Amino acid sequence: MHFLPFEIYSAPFPKHIYGCIYEIPEYLSQKELEVLGEQVRENDPSLSIDSYPNLSAPLSFTPEKNQIIKDNAYDIMDYIRNSLAANYSFNYLLNTQGRESCKFILREQIQGSPADMREYPPHTDNGKLMTILIPLCPVESVPTRFHGKRDNGQWVGEPVSVPWKVNHAYLFCSSAEYSWHSYVGGKDNRWVLCTNVYEWKEGVEDYGLNNKQKHDILNKGIPIKDYSG
Repeated sequence: MHFLPFEIYSAPFPKHIYGCIYEIPEYLSQKELEVLGEQVRENDPSLSIDSYPNLSAPLSFTPEKNQIIKDNAYDIMDYIRNSLAANYSFNYLLNTQGRESCKFILREQIQGSPADMREYPPHTDNGKLMTILIPLCPVESVPTRFHGKRDNGQWVGEPVSVPWKVNHAYLFCSSAEYSWHSYVGGKDNRWVLCTNVYEWKEGVEDYGLNNKQKHDILNKGIPIKDYSG
């Protein structure tokens, strides 16, 4: 993606099985890592096995690369669709709207999964247009597993993963065919920065709403005027 001002490249998995997955090394600046590390330390004592599948907390700022991805979301989605045709969640936007009329919003949060947590089953992130996951801690943990396509209820390939490395991100777009993924707990609590890109909806950014409120409105279809928290 030559139009992005940072390094991004395809993960080494067959696209016809696992879809388009991209790696972004050194996603966060040192300062951003320090701020998020402090957030993790504040929230980690509240994480328990009852937190399944995760304990989440919204960010107090938008990391620089998150903003760049939001600003270039249309071009990223267009690039991915040109790389591999699929039933993407964003297809309706690219098919019915021009670039200038597409607006996007971010949901940004740290997510902690407790040690030894049972599997959160394969899912596609349906309803989200794009997902970016950035490992925060510990240094060694269990990465997200990508399952790829299914045929007659069976996975076509074995699960694959981008190796867990702190601050080494992976990006993918939701599709009914290819974006199946899952995760489990490691030997220690597992923390990631999870960013989701959604279609902008009128009012979501105009009412001083926090990230949880935005999430509820975007995912549950709650009218802003009726939102009660």
